[in-house]
Parts: sequence; C-alpha cells; structure tokens
Amino acid sequence: MLIYRSIQGTELPPLKKYKERPMRKTFHNLKTVIFYITVCFIFTSTNTQAEWILVDSTSFTKLVPVEEKCYILVQSGINYLELTLPSDNLTPDAEDAIAIAPDWLKMDLRDNFRRLSENDQNLYAGLINNSVYPYVDEVCFEVAHIAPQTLSSSMNPQVLIENVESLYEMDNYFDYVTIVDYGGDDYYSTTMYLVLEEGIIHEFELPREIYYWYIVHPKLHKETPNYINPGTGNPAVPPIGKFWRDYLINHNDFGYPLLRTYLDTCSVLWKCEQNTINNGAVGAVTQWVQDVMTFQPYPHHNQPVRIYTLHIGTCSVYSYLTSAAARAALIPTVVNVMYSDNHKINEFWDRRWIAWEPVNTFIDYPEGYENWGWNIAAAFNWRGDSFIWDAIEKYTEVCTLNVNVFDSNGHPVDGARIKIYSSPCTGWGATAGWTNYNGQKQFLLGDNRTFSAQVTSAIGNYPVSGMETVIINSSAGVYYNWNVTLPGTLPILDVSPDTIPSNPTDDYRLVIEYNLPREILYGYNFDDNNCFSEPSSPGHIDFFICDEGNFNNYIANQSFHAFEIHQNNSGNNIDFILPSSDSWYAVFSNEDKLVMTQELQVTARLYQKSTSIIPEEEVKKLFPRIALYPNYPNPFCPETQITFYISSTGETELAIYNVSGQKVRTLINEFQTTGEHTIIWDGTDDDGNAVSSGIYFYRLTNNGKTVDIKKMLLLK
Repeated sequence: MLIYRSIQGTELPPLKKYKERPMRKTFHNLKTVIFYITVCFIFTSTNTQAEWILVDSTSFTKLVPVEEKCYILVQSGINYLELTLPSDNLTPDAEDAIAIAPDWLKMDLRDNFRRLSENDQNLYAGLINNSVYPYVDEVCFEVAHIAPQTLSSSMNPQVLIENVESLYEMDNYFDYVTIVDYGGDDYYSTTMYLVLEEGIIHEFELPREIYYWYIVHPKLHKETPNYINPGTGNPAVPPIGKFWRDYLINHNDFGYPLLRTYLDTCSVLWKCEQNTINNGAVGAVTQWVQDVMTFQPYPHHNQPVRIYTLHIGTCSVYSYLTSAAARAALIPTVVNVMYSDNHKINEFWDRRWIAWEPVNTFIDYPEGYENWGWNIAAAFNWRGDSFIWDAIEKYTEVCTLNVNVFDSNGHPVDGARIKIYSSPCTGWGATAGWTNYNGQKQFLLGDNRTFSAQVTSAIGNYPVSGMETVIINSSAGVYYNWNVTLPGTLPILDVSPDTIPSNPTDDYRLVIEYNLPREILYGYNFDDNNCFSEPSSPGHIDFFICDEGNFNNYIANQSFHAFEIHQNNSGNNIDFILPSSDSWYAVFSNEDKLVMTQELQVTARLYQKSTSIIPEEEVKKLFPRIALYPNYPNPFCPETQITFYISSTGETELAIYNVSGQKVRTLINEFQTTGEHTIIWDGTDDDGNAVSSGIYFYRLTNNGKTVDIKKMLLLK
C-alpha cells in the first residue's frame, strides 16, 4: 500500500500536494500552516456565526484490484487527510510511458503494466518512451491491449514497432483509405475510407476502437505476433524472420501474385455488393486469397507468413491469412469461429460487422451457411487480447440463454467462466462467456439445437465434472434461464450500521464525492489460455466510514460497525460530520469480488468548524512577507495556474526556466501591489511557441532578490 498526505489551503487555487510516506512523519510548522489557512478563510468572511472552514482537500484516480482496498484517514487532532492506496508496483520507466500516453489509454496501460514483471515493464515502456510521432498512440495501444501472457512470451518486442511503421507505409499506397491523426491530450488516430453505395461514393470515419483493435492490433487469433521463418514457421530474427503485415503486402513467392498490385487500382473499400470479386478492396483481397491458396486438407498452422508459404489449407488457415492480408490492407477484420460446425470465416467492418469468406466468394452473405443445411449452434468473433463475443445473430435465428451464477450463500459471482457445448462440436465447445459483477452472462445461441454447459471459477465448478443439459431443441425467440449455485463462498464485509454517541462532537466535517467510471473483467480464453481484460461501465465498490476501533476489527476480518454503508455502489456524495474526536476512516473496498478490478475517482474535503473572527491586524502579522505557492495542476497540460502573495508593492518578476537554466518565458516583470496574484502559463515561450514536454522551474523575485523557485512538469 502507498500512503499519502496532503496539506492544502484555499480551494482557488487548490494547493495540492501528495507525499509518498513509507513511515509516519510530522510536518514542520504544521500548526502554523493550518492556522494560516484557517485565518485566510475567516478573514475573507463577513459572517460572525459558526461556519465550516476548509482545512484540506485531495483527489485521486486509482485502480482497486480484487481483494484490495483504499482509505482516507482523518487522524485525531490533526487537520489533514491521509491516503492509503493500493500500490501498482510500477517502475519509473512504466510511469514515464503512462505519462506520455493519450488520456484514454492511461488506465489501460497502467492496468497491463501492473500485471507484468519489472523487466517486462521496462522493456515495453522503452518502446513507448522511444516512439516518435505519429506512432506513439498505436504503440501505447499494443502494449496496453496485448495479453500479459503474450507480452511475456518469446515474442520479439521490435515486431510491435514494425507493425505500426508498416501501417503508415501502407497508408501511402492505397486510395480507398487514409489514416487521420487527432491531437490534444486525448490524441488518437483512425481511418477515413471510401465506400460505393447505390452508385454514390461516401466517406466514413472508422470508430476509434475499431481502428485500434481490428487494424492496428498485431494478434489475429491463437498465434503469437512474431518474426517467423517462412520456410519453417518457427520464430526467427530478421532478416530471415518476417512479420505478416509488411511481408504479405510487399512479397510474393515465385509464380504467385503480389497483393499490393491487386489493391493499387481499388478506389473504394467495397461496393456494398454481395458475392462478387469486383467489389473494391474487399473483392481484391478475396481474389488474391483464392489465387495464392489451394483448398485442401493439410495440418493447420497459425502463422500467416507460414500459411502463405505453404499455399494450402482449409477454412481455418484461410481465415487467418485473410485476416492478416486485410489488416495489412487497412481493412478492419476479425476471425469468426463456428466450432459447432468445424468452420471459420471472417468479418470486416463498414458501419457493422459483415460476413466474409473468400473460399466461396461469400461477401455479406451470412444466410449461405443455413442454405447449406446447417443449424449453426454458435458463432463468435475473436479479439487480439483473446476476448470473444457472440456474433451468431446474422447467421441464423437465435434464442437467448441467461446464466445466473451464485455462491453457496446466494451472492452473485463475477468472472465465472461458462462453456457452452452442442454436439457435434470440435474443440472445447461451441462458445464461452464470463459473468459480470452481478453474476450474469447472456448468450445468443442458434435454434433447433441442444446445449449443455459448465461453470468454472476459483470457488468451485458446476457440475463438478462433465456438462449439464440446459436447453433441448432450442426455439428461436425463446428466453431460457440457467441458475447455478457454486460450492464455495465469496468473502463478505461483516458490517452493521453504527449509532451516534450520546454526546457527539461536531468539530470536523468530511465531504467525499466518488464515482466508478468502469470496472475491468478478466478471463482466460480456452483457445490460447491468454487472459483478456474487458472494461464495462459503471464500476461497483463498497464504501463505509468507521472509527479506529471498528477499523481494526475490519482489518482483522471480524464483524464491525460503520456509518454511511454503501455496498456495490457506483458513486455517491457523502457529507459526514465526525461524531467524536477519534480517528476516522473512509474506506473503499473491492474485497467481495472474485475477479474484477475497479477504477475509482475520489475528491475529498475536510472542514473544521470556526466560531470567531480574527481581527485584520492579527491576520497581517501572520502573513509571510512574500510566498510562492505550488502550481496547479502539476503535472499539467496544456496550462497551469501559479499563485503568489506579496505584502507590499514592489518590482516583481515571475519567470519560467528549462532544465538547462535558460529563461523560456517571462510571465510578470513589473510593480505588483500588495496581496495575492494568480497567473496562467499556457506552455508557450516568449515567442508564442509551444514548449516541449519536460521539467520546468518557475522563479519569483521581489525587488531584485530571489524569493523562491519551484518545479513543475509539463506532459503532452
């Protein structure tokens, strides 16, 4: 656990400061600081009645893994908030990588880093920290969204850099697609593509998540992204080893056509037509796959480079090669799995997922399989971190199976893995899923089939072995329910409501606002045993406030009493007056879950009651002659607020310096009157040019004498 303290003054600006503290410390002149802060608030008020004075505030965003907690402590007799937070155990290099990542990826990157060893953290952080524009966001996404098992495998990390570089190289070749980059703190990239529909060419922008998951992501199915020897299919370092994105576009075996030449004449992604080769880039890839492959049984291989070299195989290897060739051509594509019918195809994205199978020139023709007489039991699409999701409803009429999983005490079990089987079936089953925080998972399944299922989790399986029949001869449009009770139990908080003491105090007031924008589900895929991470909104956490005695009972896993008990809560506003002079704990607990991590955002304020006004002359005696406050926010982007106080008019300069000691910006250089002054620095130099990310210093001088120098960090 990491423990932080903060001492703050006025809310404008919030003088925010976190200090990591492995052991208990005291602050010099703490009483003077708190008294000074209190005086400032009282002096600005005209109310002579009792009022609440802000004495400290803090805010944080934190991942709270399963079995973890964090809390805010108000110690008896001390006017500040102390934080105890779960440690991410990240290396400095990993923290630097997170700092330069776009805002929308920071938490995902933090989550994946915390599940890697220190050596792997530094290895992949180095890829990010050394990346150059415009590749940074794509490299960040790869590191954030490749399963930890793959990142820690024998994969050559350099393949992630080549993968992104090849993306932008391909962008220069093709007329039907363009990569576009958006700036700002939340910078990202995506593609604009052209589609011919009913004789009119339309331009569409790919949703951000589709671009990163199904064009950028280097893992297609069960394979490990790597440099592969085309002749053996084994990993090999370049130049012998090849990665599929560049290799499939720019290489052709003797006697076989080059994919790039098929795409050079394409003006649109596709023409919105069924089952035709003359169909833009989708049709061109279809033709190329047919021209370089022979459909014939042959031992499967997962690596597209090796599949291309063999030029032979059945539906599985066709789907892997099609997915690789399409993504190399900047076409968002997935592998679609129909284990119940021993078949794999593809889907590509144009405002929806569209069925695609080059073997039979099936394009946007999902009904073709039932026209063959199949009763498809299940179909799912594959994501690069090994997450899968139902994709059957376009291929057949479906029923719905709702699964509800509980522990032996009736509490919902999160993260339980459900395997669905329908005979005949190849591999491990027809489809799979994982329960949410409420112990629920919904499946869409085909009609006219019989299904059996099994649930596995860390607290036991049901049935213990084998499968239980859950649907017999499924009917389209019907909802089925399967309720499962596992033999084990989840941990629970043994908490009861506390009561206010007979003579409560009201000296302090704790105000907390919190919300959980999302929670993260983890699960192991049957095909490659990699662990995916799937966020959903909102998150859920337990919250309560208790005194020290009850907190000690809680820590000891004993029954305890508390106030403001909110369980499985997604956010709240708490306003609590401390009823005694004891130490008080506001606790956020994720200890009654089995799998899910919570993303928690908190703002807390501590107020003290004041009943008197201090005369103005006494206040002036307490003011320092001149003071330079910490900037806020810090780190910052694109601007930060700097506040200082002077007690008399004088020539004052406030200037910004880089780490080499060079002055980059003069913010103030003139006479300033007595009082508090605030100025905004927008991250530009004296010529109006934006400065680069890094550490900067701001120096305050008064009447030619340096008063104070402080440090700040600009992140872009």
